[in-house]
Amino acid sequence: MKKTLFIFLIFIGISASAQQTDTENYIKKESIGGKFDFTKKVDEKYTDSPMIAFGNTIYNKKDFAILLWGANVRNLGIESFDQTAKLWEEIYKKSLTEPEKKALKTGFEAKF
Repeated sequence: MKKTLFIFLIFIGISASAQQTDTENYIKKESIGGKFDFTKKVDEKYTDSPMIAFGNTIYNKKDFAILLWGANVRNLGIESFDQTAKLWEEIYKKSLTEPEKKALKTGFEAKF
């Protein structure tokens, strides 16, 4: 019985890991020029506004796009902010600045 339970737990772990990898690959694929490229969407929607208010904070377009990206990544099931930040840095091949990190965290924690 213990052996069966152990094998079952390993199988669940492998499944979850594979699903997480699929989700991350999808996010990577769609982040530049795809469904998660919010830079273009924000530019199109807010052509006349250099700044965008969200909650009690005002964001520039770039940071607001990062906020939206963070919210959408969370909705796909990425549950760790640190993992989300690492994924963003891997995709865009640069470190997040403090304002970008704040925007990402706000989006990640937002309830839409």
